[in-house]
Amino acid sequence: MATYAVATLSGSAGKTTTVTSTATLLAQDGYRVRVLDMDSQANASTWLGYPEASGKTAADVLRRNASIKEVERPARVLRGYDEADQPVYEEIPNLTIVPAARDTLDKLIVELPAVTGGVLHLRDALEEADPVDVTLIDSPGSLNVLVIAGILATTVDEQGPYGSWGLITCTKPSGKENEGIPALEQELRKIKRTYRVDVPLLSIVPCAVPPIGDVYREQMDDLLSEYEDRVTPPIRRASIVDEAYTNYVPVPIYGYRAKTVTSDYRAALTHMQKLGLFGQRAVVA
Repeated sequence: MATYAVATLSGSAGKTTTVTSTATLLAQDGYRVRVLDMDSQANASTWLGYPEASGKTAADVLRRNASIKEVERPARVLRGYDEADQPVYEEIPNLTIVPAARDTLDKLIVELPAVTGGVLHLRDALEEADPVDVTLIDSPGSLNVLVIAGILATTVDEQGPYGSWGLITCTKPSGKENEGIPALEQELRKIKRTYRVDVPLLSIVPCAVPPIGDVYREQMDDLLSEYEDRVTPPIRRASIVDEAYTNYVPVPIYGYRAKTVTSDYRAALTHMQKLGLFGQRAVVA
């Protein structure tokens, strides 16, 4: 098993696009992949086929009112509408989602710290869940207890080799977003002092990178200088990403017009695999 939190300290940095695209590519390669949506915006849930998640959701898992098995659902793609104008979905093989319902996670920002061990509820739930090859946790885009819970949940695989658990972050090549990475590292140091666990920052994915601009090139150079091979090849800026989201279809299966961004994510995934992330698949697609 391999478990990763994908987190940033600024919104709109490409985090959810990275989670859903990476998950889809891994599933296409035959990995059994689970996405946990911990962001109250529920964008990963929308992108993987559950724009209006009903029944038990990720909030119930965090409250320990439901197991992951009770909440987990097959990821799916919207393929159209039937004669009754009802959506028709097609499942994505090897990929599941523990969906969030919009705004249901916000109350937990107050609730979890008030519960003894509340910040470890997600880790406990993962420990009890059916095993998969890769779990990706889509964390909120600003620092709160849900981010900490997601990061700590990766320690469910802490006995594994380097690269099998930890933190992945995304950034845009600009000063504001890049400054969030040292702040995230500072939070990891606080987690180490508080919980006595050293969660590694495994990889940095530069997203929405424009094709030209001296400022962007300088920011990329700074990233590479500071973090070296932990920085993946960049993901180019493309309007097709928003279009794919609007149609509830992950970028890698959106079609020919998304091939450029898909190839970028494939290159980023290959780079991370060379660093030891994601381990070995257990099933064949």
